[in-house]
Amino acid sequence: MAITKSQLPPFSVPPPPPTSIHSIFPSPPNPIKPGQILLIGSGPGHPSLLTIAAHRALTELADIVLADKLVPAAVLALIPSRVEVVIAKKFPGNADRAQQEMMERALKEARKGRCVVRLKQGDPAIYGRFGEEVLYFRNPPSRSPSTTTPAVDHPPLPPTLVIPGVSSALAAPTMFDIPCTQRGASTSFLITTPVGKGGKMLDMPKYERARTVVVLMGVARLRSVVKTLTGSGKDAGDYPPYLPIAIIERASMPDQRVVESTLEDIEHAMESAEVGAQRPPGMMVIGWSVSALWGDGNVDVLNEGDDGEGETLGKRASESTDILREASKAIEGEFREKNEQEMKQSEGDGVRWRVREGLASTWDMFNINSE
Repeated sequence: MAITKSQLPPFSVPPPPPTSIHSIFPSPPNPIKPGQILLIGSGPGHPSLLTIAAHRALTELADIVLADKLVPAAVLALIPSRVEVVIAKKFPGNADRAQQEMMERALKEARKGRCVVRLKQGDPAIYGRFGEEVLYFRNPPSRSPSTTTPAVDHPPLPPTLVIPGVSSALAAPTMFDIPCTQRGASTSFLITTPVGKGGKMLDMPKYERARTVVVLMGVARLRSVVKTLTGSGKDAGDYPPYLPIAIIERASMPDQRVVESTLEDIEHAMESAEVGAQRPPGMMVIGWSVSALWGDGNVDVLNEGDDGEGETLGKRASESTDILREASKAIEGEFREKNEQEMKQSEGDGVRWRVREGLASTWDMFNINSE
């Protein structure tokens, strides 16, 4: 008996078996490799002070670099021309928006499978807002808040890798022989800023004789900072007006400069013709460690009485300008050798300070060639 075609069971293809590495039905390849975000500190400025990891990320691994505005040009010059470079559009009143734009761009590029380097000055954990970015990349929104694009499910990215950098809070004082801690002058140091969220003025730490205070992002508010520090009362710092202070600008760069004086004279120094215009970025170092290595050394401040002041320390108030003058003369010969840092001194109207600027020529041994 013949079987007609209509009597045959319908033909169907059996479902493929579960895939494995030995299967003849392998899973379709993912067309986009997972991207990676590297959050990197660029150090204080000189390219040789980049970490080896940061240098390799910039010169070998990066597909795109999203850099903060203050990252020095000398560091950016190391990036190969094949790498796209975007500079944050941060300026007063636009910092939060620019920060959001950079995070969104980093996420967008990483989802394309690119290696994204988020480049920050100094160390990203010291006033670099790196915590915001780590949390954002760890739990990214399904869509950008600045667009109306429908939400899309994306595969998770690898954890953000944070590469530490040499912080200017430590490197800048060291470049000018200012020890943040020094036996006999400073047993601890504190990093702070007077600028809070939205530009709000923050409280400053109270005076402690054995502590060095490093103030970041405060030079533009020098007058209010000094007033707060030297004032008395509940909200003031009770800092003595004769306490040494250094303002360090563009540390480790060829035009680096430090202006050293006392709290009562530093404003006059910064407004003087000898100092001229400011050279941002700048920072303050406040405490007896500023003068600890002047001349033959000044490392006995903490040995001058157990009552927190002491008779000898009290005498410093009336002799502060003499200390500055004598210390300046003592180190003048040391820094006036050929190709060494130039020192300047002003003694007009009873105000004394000293200025040292420039990078020693010996740093040329550590220059790094760009592409």
